[in-house]
Amino acid sequence: MKGVATTGRRPRRRSRPVTVVAAILILLLALLVGYALWTVYENTLTTAALDQGPSSNATPSPGNALSATAARALKAYGGEAVWRDATTVESTVTVGGLLFQLKGINIPPHAKIIVDVQRPHTVIDPVDASGDTGVLDGFSVKILSPSGTILDQRADAREHLQNASTSTKWDRLNLVYFLGYAFWGYYSLPHQLMRTDIEWTELSDGLLQADFGTNLPVHSRIQRFWFDKKTGLLRRNDYTPVAASRDARAAHVIFEHGVSNGIPYPSKRRVKMSVGQYGWVLPFPDFITIDVERWQLR
Repeated sequence: MKGVATTGRRPRRRSRPVTVVAAILILLLALLVGYALWTVYENTLTTAALDQGPSSNATPSPGNALSATAARALKAYGGEAVWRDATTVESTVTVGGLLFQLKGINIPPHAKIIVDVQRPHTVIDPVDASGDTGVLDGFSVKILSPSGTILDQRADAREHLQNASTSTKWDRLNLVYFLGYAFWGYYSLPHQLMRTDIEWTELSDGLLQADFGTNLPVHSRIQRFWFDKKTGLLRRNDYTPVAASRDARAAHVIFEHGVSNGIPYPSKRRVKMSVGQYGWVLPFPDFITIDVERWQLR
């Protein structure tokens, strides 16, 4: 008996291009979900997390008076007597991040940076592969050769900012100005809490706002600082890095502290881009990375 032929059709297989597209879409979705979860983690379970707390009367501290948050922070970083007598901070650092890739310039790794605690003066050695040295003194900057010859200088770096956008290229003097004032501000913060030319306001427990006025080289005139309520150590500092870009919003997050001669100092710094002013940060990419390999207060 002859078999009966079947007329059923074989199921069609999904074409290879469709399979590839589906796989790519699934991968993109997974990446988006992963980035979203990473963002939530970064902004809720790390030092980037904002803790506004209940608002205080938010009035500037009068004269030399320290608010509770400022006093706790100053004590955490060694105390008032230590910082009143301090003259310099010497360090070895490696700086990186997206900003310097966009600007097309950076200092070599393991550079030596020395700041004057009492006034805005910073020396960066070396500032380039040729072994030249960058010096910031107030708003003026200069480049010195290894023999000490002045190679280039500007009396007021604010008049020559290359900051139309984050991708506007920098020359060496703009790099020296940006890093010079930035490190002066970062390293001398405990002493800045006692300066009478900076107006400090405690917005809530653990949160200070600074008005630096117009006579100090800083990222932006108004900045906010979040300190740990228990330890007094700095957790986050938000500002607009005007010398890099007029519209950028940055959050400088402290992920680790080291200790030198009994004095804590921020050793792992990561500057993140902020979604909005004083808001959540983007976990990646890092706008600036600063790894402090050696730090000493003198």
